[in-house]
Amino acid sequence: MIKRILNKIKTKKINISVIGLGYVGLPLCMRLIDKNFNVNGIDTDFDKINALKKGVSYIDNLKINNLGYFKNNPKNLSTKYDLVKKSDVIIICLPTPLKNNLEPEMKYIFDCFRKLKKILKKGQTIILESTVYPGATNEHFDKINKNLNFKIGKDIFLIYSPERENPGDKNFDYSKTPKVVSGKSKNCEKIAKNLYSFICKKVFTATSIEVAEMSKLLENTYRSVNIGLVNEFKIISDKMNLNIWDVIKAAKTKNFGFTAFEPGPGIGGHCIPIDPHYLSWVSKKYNYNPSFIISSLLLNRKMPSWTFKQILKIANKKNINLNKILFLGVAYKKNVDDLRESPSIKIMNLFHKKKYKIKFNDPHINTVFLGNKNKKILCSQKMNYKNLSNYDAIIISTNHDSYDYKNILKYSKNIIDTRGVFKNFKFQDKIDFV
Repeated sequence: MIKRILNKIKTKKINISVIGLGYVGLPLCMRLIDKNFNVNGIDTDFDKINALKKGVSYIDNLKINNLGYFKNNPKNLSTKYDLVKKSDVIIICLPTPLKNNLEPEMKYIFDCFRKLKKILKKGQTIILESTVYPGATNEHFDKINKNLNFKIGKDIFLIYSPERENPGDKNFDYSKTPKVVSGKSKNCEKIAKNLYSFICKKVFTATSIEVAEMSKLLENTYRSVNIGLVNEFKIISDKMNLNIWDVIKAAKTKNFGFTAFEPGPGIGGHCIPIDPHYLSWVSKKYNYNPSFIISSLLLNRKMPSWTFKQILKIANKKNINLNKILFLGVAYKKNVDDLRESPSIKIMNLFHKKKYKIKFNDPHINTVFLGNKNKKILCSQKMNYKNLSNYDAIIISTNHDSYDYKNILKYSKNIIDTRGVFKNFKFQDKIDFV
């Protein structure tokens, strides 16, 4: 059977279904389509399916070719799992958020495996790309395999390969970024390596599924901890009346043993605020409390509140009347249309709670919801640089590349920069860094 599967991959006669067409699943579909594989897309969101049937991308920065593939092949899209029945490979790219802000929320993965249980057949390959805690892939498959009694590596094949998408990065692709794969058996590993080699220049095989799962948590916990470190340096530098950007500029001249991270108003997205919690949760199951990691999480979580207080402190010191405030950028990071865990939204909510009149502009996002139960609706203001002088303060909350920062500087009365975009503009009284 394994020879037949590998031959189908080699000749591109293999049928692939991708479950979950979000920021990971849809780009994966496009890469596989670009290599002339037959791809099915499954998502419970009717709006996403309908958009793809029209050949439209609902991901703002997705510029991958062949979006017309689904327009020309609408039968390859569904909100149901029927397409999986004819698939050789099933790739799961579903969200794994937090439950009660502390524990892994695995309901999407669990529900997916529950549905697969009813339709799985011999010869199929299951690949999980979602971020999970070590042991989750095997744990969820074992639950559905109790009654099926498939022999992994012979009847069915189980693989884990953590996603490494980087939304907003126009230069990201798998010709530069290696892909980690792992399998429950040697045959599983062969399938993983052969399939992903078509879309990735370098495929690294981890020694086990658990190692691959853990490596994903390490990647993003590393970022969380170092962002927490530099954010704490920002707080200390502020108390000592030092410019954190000058400190970083000096430190990064060291050409060994140092990697520069940039501070900000907080952390957002679906990885950095989430993955350390997964690691913390699973660590406690092994009777270990990762205090160092938890400390960085707590520090990063308080940054929006600290930023809010600093803005008020600056306004009071410089006698700025914050009657009209404009936030520039509300996405969780630059060049994306993703609001998940956005620190900009958290800061805006703090201003909204105190009854400040706030507006925002974001070239990637049209609408935000603020306040209790998201009752307050704000729409993105049309960007007119000359109109910036009508605002008491311009807050750079997300540093999109599309902004003309020279014109922002030219027409604004006061700028409060939470992202360091003006760090190289010296002797500007109207700029304050937070």
